[in-house]
Amino acid sequence: MTWYIYLLECVDGSFYTGITVDVATRFADHQSGKGARYTRSHKPLRLLASAPVGTRSEALKAELAIKHLPKDQKLLAVQSHTLQIPHQPERSHTMNKSELIESIAKSSELTKADSERALTAAIAAIVKAVAKGDTVTLVGFGTFKSVKRAARTGRNPATGAALKIAASTSPKFTAGATFKTAVAGKKAKKK
Repeated sequence: MTWYIYLLECVDGSFYTGITVDVATRFADHQSGKGARYTRSHKPLRLLASAPVGTRSEALKAELAIKHLPKDQKLLAVQSHTLQIPHQPERSHTMNKSELIESIAKSSELTKADSERALTAAIAAIVKAVAKGDTVTLVGFGTFKSVKRAARTGRNPATGAALKIAASTSPKFTAGATFKTAVAGKKAKKK
């Protein structure tokens, strides 16, 4: 399935950038008020340009890049599909749950439904154990545990007045050695 980036001109002269798999249907949605929140209050006038991008992930990155451009460069960027932001570092991608499930399904040869059930069960088991006060250690990946913070006195940043902060318990994750090494881009040392 190919995703597209598109650029709309609204009646007030503003531009709206979005992504879709069907540009004509999405434009009709925007015109009928069923599109984005922005186009409900800024009625779309016309479709200025659209371009095929590839996957949904690539389309989301392209949309973000276009939204950061000055207005006078947005149309050219969609038309010529030059979606890199000059003078701004590239942002890293945030993998969402559905992308993680898809990745698990590919690498484990499970169906997406089975992968989702397995991931949901694993997360639920970790949450339940840590909520009870147990520690969950996945060797190489990391450790999940709960940490207690004692009651303390803090300062209101606006007024500087002292205020009491109640004791609390919160979850903590500590990455394992293999995970840290992978993120740092180093090869693991053999023992």
